[in-house]
Amino acid sequence: MTTYDNLALLYFILRRERNLKLLATLIMLIGGVVFIVLMYRTQTANLGLVCALAAMTLMLLGFKFLYETIIVWQPKQHPVWLQITKKPKDIVWVYTQIVATSPYGLEVSGHGIMYLKLLNRTELSISVPRKQLRPLSESLNPLLPHATFGYSVERAQWYVADPSFLIRD
Repeated sequence: MTTYDNLALLYFILRRERNLKLLATLIMLIGGVVFIVLMYRTQTANLGLVCALAAMTLMLLGFKFLYETIIVWQPKQHPVWLQITKKPKDIVWVYTQIVATSPYGLEVSGHGIMYLKLLNRTELSISVPRKQLRPLSESLNPLLPHATFGYSVERAQWYVADPSFLIRD
């Protein structure tokens, strides 16, 4: 596999994450507009105040998230992409965690979060569909041969003590 093939899946996942953030942002902004309309149509001052507060909150958060989404519009501008392509040696540990949403015991959705721990003790993370966790990990392995893959309590302790302990030779 070439480097391009290994990065293609990451590109797709970052684009999907951007689109989901954009959808959530648009829902917030539309919700804010709905509350503005309700504010003007309500007959009581208290309900109008609640609607105004909800509208202001949703609009402010919506514009904040829209700004953050537009800044890294291209997947190649995403911090994870830049780290993997420009400074891969700084990544020392990569692991995933599965997050499941199960109200009343029924699994509604599940996805994974891939964490990239860096030498300077910072971390980057991306949301990954559950089906693509293993393929993404396998595609990043050749790009990050020096990094340790997989989570264990022992590795977490090593990272806390000194991230360089996780660098493979």
